[in-house]
Amino acid sequence: MERGVSELAQLACKARKYLVLMAGYDPGMHLGSSLSVIEIVTALYGTGRVKFNVANGAHNRNYFVLSKGHAVHAIYALAAAMGYLSIDELRETGSLGSRLQNHPEVDTPFVDVPNSGSLGQGISMAVGLALGLRLRGEPGRVYLVTGDGELDEGQSWESFAVAAHYGLNNLVTIVDLNGVQLDGHCEEVLRKGDLAARFRSLGFEVFEINGHDIGQIVETLEKAEKSARPPVIIAKTIRGRGVPPIEDTAKQRLSRDDALKYAGNIC
Repeated sequence: MERGVSELAQLACKARKYLVLMAGYDPGMHLGSSLSVIEIVTALYGTGRVKFNVANGAHNRNYFVLSKGHAVHAIYALAAAMGYLSIDELRETGSLGSRLQNHPEVDTPFVDVPNSGSLGQGISMAVGLALGLRLRGEPGRVYLVTGDGELDEGQSWESFAVAAHYGLNNLVTIVDLNGVQLDGHCEEVLRKGDLAARFRSLGFEVFEINGHDIGQIVETLEKAEKSARPPVIIAKTIRGRGVPPIEDTAKQRLSRDDALKYAGNIC
C-alpha cells in the first residue's frame, strides 16, 4: 500500500499518542527515547520498506535492526496504529508473560535481531547481516537505527569501519541524533565531534536531516538507497518530543496522570 506524506504523518501522530498512553501502564519503558524515533520507524514501516509479521526464515526481503533497542515501544505503538496489535496488548507491555518486553528479545515481534545486551551490538549484527546478504547474492537491504549515545561504544565504530571496508551499500544506517543519553546530554558525557565528518572519513555517504519531518525522511531514504557507498542518515531529533516535562532531558518516565493528560494533546 502506497502512503503519502500526510497519511504517514497521521500514523506517526497516532503512534505517538499510543506511546504516551503506554507510559501510564508501563513505568519501565523508555518513553523519551521512543518519542524521538517515532517518525523514523513510521517512515520505514509505513512505506513498506520493512514489514510487520514477516515469516521466520523468509528470504529476499529487507531487514530492520533497532540497535537502540530500548526504543522498541515506538515499534509497538506503530504496530497498533497500523492494526497489527490491540490496545489491550499495548497495556501489558513489560508485564510478566507479555511478548512485548522493554528490549528486543528472541521472540519479540516485528524486529529481526534480539539485541538486548550492551549498546553497539545491534550495529555489529546489522553489518554482519548486510555482509551475509551480499555474500549470498540476496537483494534485500538492512535498515539500521542507532542512537547518538550508542556511538560512545568502540564496537560501533569497528562495525562501521567493516561496513565501509566492504562497501555495504545495502546497509542503510539512520542515527537518531537526539543529543541525550542515560547519563545526560551527549556532549557532556562523551563529546563525539563532527559525526558527519567521522562517517565521511570512513567512506560513508552522509545525509543530514530533520528526523521529525516525515517527507524529508522518505525523500532521503530514496536517495540513500541509490548510493554506491554505505549511506548514513544523521537525523536530528528531540528526545521526548511532544511531552514538555521530558523533552531534551534524560528523563524517561511519566506518572499515569501526566501520561493521560499529554496523550490527549500531543499532536
